[in-house]
Amino acid sequence: MNDRKKFSSVPLLLIVATILSYIFTSMTVWSTDGKYLFLSRYLRINQHERVISGENFAPDQYRFGSYYLVEYFFKYIPIPWLDENTSEVSKMLLSTEYWTDEARGMVEAYFPLQERERIVSDLEMTINEAIDRIAGKSILLQNALKAMVSSLNWQTYITEPASTLLLLGENLPDDLRVAVDLTSEDNRTLNGHITARFFFNILTILLLYAFGRHFLTPAMSLFSVLLFQSIMPLTTMYFGWETFHASALFLAGLLLIIERRSFITLCMVILLGSTFRADHMVFLFLILFGFNYERYSGKSEKFLLYLKALATFAIPVVFTLLSSRLLYPQAKYSVDLVQLGYNLNYPWSWIFPLLFLSIPLIFYDSIGEEDFFRKTWFWIVPFVAMNFIVARPAEVRLLIPVLIYTIPIAVKGLSKFFPVDVSKA
Repeated sequence: MNDRKKFSSVPLLLIVATILSYIFTSMTVWSTDGKYLFLSRYLRINQHERVISGENFAPDQYRFGSYYLVEYFFKYIPIPWLDENTSEVSKMLLSTEYWTDEARGMVEAYFPLQERERIVSDLEMTINEAIDRIAGKSILLQNALKAMVSSLNWQTYITEPASTLLLLGENLPDDLRVAVDLTSEDNRTLNGHITARFFFNILTILLLYAFGRHFLTPAMSLFSVLLFQSIMPLTTMYFGWETFHASALFLAGLLLIIERRSFITLCMVILLGSTFRADHMVFLFLILFGFNYERYSGKSEKFLLYLKALATFAIPVVFTLLSSRLLYPQAKYSVDLVQLGYNLNYPWSWIFPLLFLSIPLIFYDSIGEEDFFRKTWFWIVPFVAMNFIVARPAEVRLLIPVLIYTIPIAVKGLSKFFPVDVSKA
């Protein structure tokens, strides 16, 4: 009976994960990828091309895993993502068919002809005054300058917005035009990144549920997923391509450690995760070491644990060294390596992390209730310190490993507010 119940809950969990991921991914399309309309698209397309060609800046160049996944897989999954504002402006610039009577009527409603004519009149007055100041008392120069300005026929650019926008679209530089043209191959690449984000968000949710099940009931594990996804909007201001990729691999590492699975598999997960964020994967060695330290009593067993911890530490470190020294030695850091001074004087480096981690911090006293957390929690201290010294924690996506690690602790604390029959469901 229990097996049947467990089997029936899997499709439900997958549906919930898919819906939550779709909502969040769509929101990032509107806010993150479209926040500067085509400027954001152009910058992201350009960054993808530079990473693939090995010409991007550090350390993003070393996080090439997500880019190659898109280049060779995800951009071939044709999932459309709605971005109404960008689509509307794209059609205004590139499609003569867009400018129907209805579209022109919309422009007229938002930007009436009388208002446009008033702007033209005000500009003409300003231009004439400027010409009078430049030409002084020379009537000949005044007439010449006014004739030159009048020959530009600039008034029609304001009174006829359709013609102006189409002319602008026709003369866009090629590399900017591919960002504006939503049917271009480059925008297919951009959609590939969004699709990858969608699928890795689902994977993160499923792995988080599996992680939570080691400490929580099915109902509370599902609640932990909902709590996690509700906090994720705080990451969208500085959202990175690799955010959910790294989160999923970090969670996979946690599961392999807590379930004491194959060490070789753990090493492979850390290596793969290092192509997304080596600075996150490197802390799995502390969790592995802390969780198993009391388990081994003999010298030979302790020595083997030291070797395993050293290996899991070395993989992301060596990967970063090889990337920076051999693969991409020309990649230069776009900012100073040490950011401590910036963070000490930037209030959002304190406010955003406190907002992001407030729920886990409130219930930190639940750490001692679970053997796993009691033995491993100390890794958070050097992790947070690292992000304050060489990163900018206002970019709260950097702190996601702490959040996913502490979510079960927070939910365990929150479960005290639930009826007993719900928390034990």
